[in-house]
Formats: sequence, structure tokens, C-alpha cells
Amino acid sequence: MSFLADLQAPVLWLLALLATALLGLCLLPLARRTGWLDQPDARKVHAAPTPLAGGLAIFLVFFGLGVATGIDLAPFFVASLIVLLTGLVDDRWPLSAVTRFVAQGAACCVMVFWGGVMLNDFGQLFGPFTLSLGWFAVPVTVFAALGVINAFNMIDGLDGLSGSVFLVAVTAVASLALSGGRPDALPLLALMGGCVAGFLLLNARLPWNPKARTFLGDSGSVLLGFWLAWLFVDLGNGSRAGVERAFAPMTAVWIIGVPLLDTTRLMRNRWKAGKSAFEADRHHLHHAFLAAGFSVGQAWWGIVGLSAAFAAVGVAFEWLGVPEWARFYVFIAVGFVYLRVMKKAWSEGRFLGRDFARKHDRMPEVA
Repeated sequence: MSFLADLQAPVLWLLALLATALLGLCLLPLARRTGWLDQPDARKVHAAPTPLAGGLAIFLVFFGLGVATGIDLAPFFVASLIVLLTGLVDDRWPLSAVTRFVAQGAACCVMVFWGGVMLNDFGQLFGPFTLSLGWFAVPVTVFAALGVINAFNMIDGLDGLSGSVFLVAVTAVASLALSGGRPDALPLLALMGGCVAGFLLLNARLPWNPKARTFLGDSGSVLLGFWLAWLFVDLGNGSRAGVERAFAPMTAVWIIGVPLLDTTRLMRNRWKAGKSAFEADRHHLHHAFLAAGFSVGQAWWGIVGLSAAFAAVGVAFEWLGVPEWARFYVFIAVGFVYLRVMKKAWSEGRFLGRDFARKHDRMPEVA
């Protein structure tokens, strides 16, 4: 038995935090020497080249401690490695969207065919019957996982933001795993949360960080998005033999509601404008906060707070036994309000009662 196998989840969390922060610091000089840096440009918030070491530090510590803990990580490790390596190459030598999708799709196939983690149904979205997927289970699982991966990747644009949103999601999942009969998942969730918390010690706007010392990079943000996708399907579907469902599939949508809604809005507007859905721009939710004169810290509080509110509603609906179809329609209604608010903000150049500082920040969003 592994020498860490008997450690409790809080101890694993703290150990992962310390190890990731230390390794992250050690990787900074290496990232600078090898050119793995995020260069500033007109679209980005930071003003100086910043090492892209966060994703690698999280990956190495998570799987190092995972092996020492005795958790069976073989398919999860291989799939995560595919995602990480693709992201590391993309951070240094930008890849096409097709190449990235093929690699991410391969990782999702490892999840399905080796890991046995698959979305067999959508739950009871339209009434007192389960909406089974049948032959469509594999393609729908891959499509849904790709959606979560890229939605999470697209929110990574502000110091401390993506890591904090990930911690909100993992905390929500952990509470549901504990109450839903899946305490076996807690060591894995503790390691994930501790690693990301350790990264945030170097990335978030904390007293010892006037600016981020390191970024996740695409390697890290896509990796964390993939981890969430795996967790949502595994714990929210119960597709593996002998494994119980810890929460309804719709609950996962609430937990990652803010990234999903913002990504949906951005992709729709880009398509309507005749642009690539993955073309970078300055019209994310955090850009609206900054354009309206809010500080980085205020934008962080606003978006993380909104993410926590979505997750809390999802958890509350699960615990209260609210019908899944009701959760679905409430989310659609809330999403519609969110999209209308953002459309008005960008078209009028005003957000949360503040005018945008620059007129060219206005964007005539499509109807």
C-alpha cells in the first residue's frame, strides 16, 4: 500500500498546495530560458512577458501525489497527458483550431473507451422520463466534453480567474460527491483543489503578487477544463459499472454556468459576424468589467462571485430534489437574461452602471 494512501483529504489538499507552489516557483526560470512565455498584446491584460508554467506544475504534482496515494490514474493520466502536451506546444508554437480539437477529441475518446466514463443520458429534462442517448452516447459525450474544455479555456484571461472558478466547481462537486454516496472521489478532488490553490498563490492578485508570476497557459486551462469534463460525466452520470450517480447531469451545467454562457455568447456573435468561433477578441465578460473601469480585483470578485452563485443554485436544486426539467428551464431563463444584459452592455458601451472608458470598446452585438 502507498505511504500516502491513508492520508485524509484535507492533508492531501494542503500537501498538493505546498508542492505546486514550490514547483511552480522552480519552473519559472526554466520557462523564461526556453521561451514558454505569454507575450502581451492589444487583446491581453498583462503588460510584461509572463511564464506559462502553471499547467505543467499542476500536472506534475497532481499525478506525482496521485501515484503516491495509490489512486488508479492510468486512463486519466494518459488522457490528461495528451491535453497537456498539446497545450504546451500550442503555448509555444500556436496550433490550428482543427489540430487542437483532434487532440482534445483523442483525450475524450480515452476517457470513454478506456476510462469507461460516458454520458448515457441527459436525465429527466423534459418530464418524468429519462432522456437516454443510446447509440449517440459516445459522440454526445465527446461533444459535451469538448464544450466544457473550451468554455473553461476561454475564461482564462484575468489573474486568478480560471483557477478560482475551477476551485468553485471542484468544491461544489466535492459537496455533491459526499452527499451523493461517492466519498471515493474525495481524494482525487482534494488533490485537484490543492494543486490549483497552490498555483493561485503565484497567479492571483495577492499581497505578495502585484501581478501574476505565472499563467496557466492553454496547457493549464485546457487541462483543468478536461478535468472538469471528466468529473461531470463520471459523477453526474454513473455510467461505469457499479458506480452510483452523485448528481443529475443538469447540475453540472449549473456548476459551470458562467463559462458556458459567456462562451456561447461569444461564439454566436463571432459566427454571426462571419468570423471564426475561436478567434480571440476583447469581448469576454472580464473585458466588460475592465472596459467599465472596474479594477482587476473587482472583476475577479464579480465573476467568481457570479460563478459561485450559479454553483450554489445547482447544488441547492440537487439537495432539494427540484425536478430536473425545472432546473433546465430555470437555467434557460437565467441564461436568456444574462445574454440580454451582455448584449445591451456591449451595444451601448455601459456595464453595471458605468460607461466604457473608450468608445471603440462598444460592439454592436447581433440580435
